[in-house]
Amino acid sequence: MDFSNVCLFLSISLLVLISPGPNTIYVITQGMTHGRKTAFKAVAGATTGDMVQVLAAFWGLAALLEASSLAFFVVKIVGAVYLFYIGVKCFFANGEMLKCSDEEKVKGSDLFFSGFLTSALNPKTTLFFFSFLPQFIDSKSYLAHQQMLLFGIMFVLLGFIVMTAYVVVAGKMKMWIAKNERIQTYFQWLTGTIFIGFGLRLAFTERK
Repeated sequence: MDFSNVCLFLSISLLVLISPGPNTIYVITQGMTHGRKTAFKAVAGATTGDMVQVLAAFWGLAALLEASSLAFFVVKIVGAVYLFYIGVKCFFANGEMLKCSDEEKVKGSDLFFSGFLTSALNPKTTLFFFSFLPQFIDSKSYLAHQQMLLFGIMFVLLGFIVMTAYVVVAGKMKMWIAKNERIQTYFQWLTGTIFIGFGLRLAFTERK
């Protein structure tokens, strides 16, 4: 692979990854509420979900979602409902998000699973990989298919680094938020609104 092409891919990928999305908002929320050590489990879950999305694009699931209206609709609605559920859960937390900040009280498996579902249940991500990755592949190479997988892995690893950085920053803000009840309330409502917004956007999105 051409080195300049790899650098271009990493640069564009970084711009995509630092933009707020469901994964980013989810791990930031966990960092602010449970601390960075526990939030890393959410990062691991989201990263695993991203890897599943890359493999889905690699194995052709994206082609199925692109070709089948029913398959796309089912996956889209399931993903939208889950994001909507997270948002509503934030609205009705009543301060519990910050009260449960003790890392030992939080099940790492729950955060991992939630992070995984936040990523894995978004069919638009699969289609994104299916359309984005081939733009950097040498179609004339007999290893073109393998290049797509390699670029996908690079994207996921870069995403892991970006989410980890967000979690570290969010973890530093945790104590400041926990000391102010008004900020806690605003934070919960803002987080809930964002996730419901993500859910509604996904529910009304169309295949392209």
